[in-house]
Amino acid sequence: MGLGRIHIQAKRYARENTIGREEVQKFVGALAVAQSNKGVFITTSFYSKGAIEYSENLNGTTTLVLIDGNQLAEYIYQYSLGMQTEQTIEIKKLDSDFWDSIDNADKSAF
Repeated sequence: MGLGRIHIQAKRYARENTIGREEVQKFVGALAVAQSNKGVFITTSFYSKGAIEYSENLNGTTTLVLIDGNQLAEYIYQYSLGMQTEQTIEIKKLDSDFWDSIDNADKSAF
């Protein structure tokens, strides 16, 4: 989205609710009133097909990113937002290149 002012709208809805095209259009209209062309619309629920198609077909003067509940959860997990590491597990794998590089005579010393 580059530099500049980015407007954000967030809606906390139940998972079974859907954000429709009308809600997205209202947000794009609010961006125009604010003389902005960049926006991020975040919801804990989902977007309707019409809302997604509308955002994808904006005329290029407005950049709009839609983030639904699943994407939001992925971002929260990926960037550890509000999380703490509880346990770290180290898994080791034999380094074949290391052992293959040792001469046969040196292997008998092990």
